[in-house]
Amino acid sequence: MRRLGMLGKARRLIERVVMRGSVPAFARWGKSLPRRVIQRIQAEGFKEVVLYAARHQKFFARQLHERGINPSRVTRPEDLGDVFTTPEDLLSLPAEDFICREPQAVFETTGTTGRPKRTYFSYDELDYAARFEAAALYENGVRRGDRVICTFDAGYWISSWVAYLGCKHMGVFCSSVGKPHPREVYSRLHEYRYNIIMADPTWLVSLSEIAEKEGTAQVKLIIAAGDRMTDEYRKFIEEVWHAPVILGYGSTEMGGGLGLECSERDGYHIDEFNFWVEILNPDSDGFGELVVTTLTRRTMPLIRYRARDVTRFLEGACPCGATIARLAKIRGRRDEMVVMGAGNMYPDIFEKVFEGVEGISDRWQVAVRQEGRHDIVEFRMELSNGITPAAVEQAVRTNLQTRFPEVWANHTCGMYRLAFRCLPAGSLETGRKRRRLVDERSAA
Repeated sequence: MRRLGMLGKARRLIERVVMRGSVPAFARWGKSLPRRVIQRIQAEGFKEVVLYAARHQKFFARQLHERGINPSRVTRPEDLGDVFTTPEDLLSLPAEDFICREPQAVFETTGTTGRPKRTYFSYDELDYAARFEAAALYENGVRRGDRVICTFDAGYWISSWVAYLGCKHMGVFCSSVGKPHPREVYSRLHEYRYNIIMADPTWLVSLSEIAEKEGTAQVKLIIAAGDRMTDEYRKFIEEVWHAPVILGYGSTEMGGGLGLECSERDGYHIDEFNFWVEILNPDSDGFGELVVTTLTRRTMPLIRYRARDVTRFLEGACPCGATIARLAKIRGRRDEMVVMGAGNMYPDIFEKVFEGVEGISDRWQVAVRQEGRHDIVEFRMELSNGITPAAVEQAVRTNLQTRFPEVWANHTCGMYRLAFRCLPAGSLETGRKRRRLVDERSAA
């Protein structure tokens, strides 16, 4: 197997454990490494990928040349100053500016508008990522004899392939079937004895609605990723299946999974062996934009990739005993943050406002628009179960007041107004990743 270009002593150690050890042994070993060893692995990996990309990647080499940065003197992300890779770079520049060696696979993002972002890999890189996926699954209780049904959208999306290969390394039965209608999977649950489900949150809700009415199968674990999982979604799914829901976070650009919850379900454990994570411009609570450097990829390494997602590091050790760092649940996207009279608003605020309100479908959107000199927060909702718009409006107002008193105080002070629109079913279906919060004031 071709090496991934890891030369440092610490990185040779982990490569040997990953490639030669069993999944259980690697999972136990990686979970208990001292922080100083993990940080050394990261530091070596960062210096190596910077030197590699400086020699082989046109885009990164150009940025260094323009700023007069000597790559041999770069030891930490901060040494690169304002050098970043952005989603806009991947969209606007030719792939040849980023590809460093002959690729063997390509995957695309699941964006809803415009050209998708494309990321290239070698087979070795996919296999290597799958070994870490396998270790994470093992730590969450996946074992030989289990049967996994994975419904992440196969197409050009990477997650289903990494999950499938991860199960292969564990010797675990796995059907990675793309994204069929939930009814198709439900009809096969008993026949194939699936007891672990991997899917995106909204698909899981649809499957669980079927199971709530017609009966469940014996499921021991559900892993959700690829979309935002609200607390209400998680509670509903767990109550239907009587099984825990574990959340994962990642993207195609990151190579699938950046982090996965453990059984404590208190933040994503970061794959620090393959990524260096930064939080850019954190606020007083530590929330800032997630920036990721891929440490072990050589086909298309990404140096300081601005993911646009807003999160923070979680302090303190996790009760599970793992020594790797944790990220908080994603608060929203940097480009989804709206600054207005209510304050700095993120989609997760409105997820909590809608939580527990009967009669609202999972398709909703909040728009900030302008009427004269006033900001308007408009709740756009598709209603179900015959509930009246007036009842929904009152419930939303009550939740906003009780759960976010500071936001409500700005409303009572006249800093913004509220509006409500009830829409026909299907009006808010805009693609795979529907925007929950939009700012329309520029068009006002």
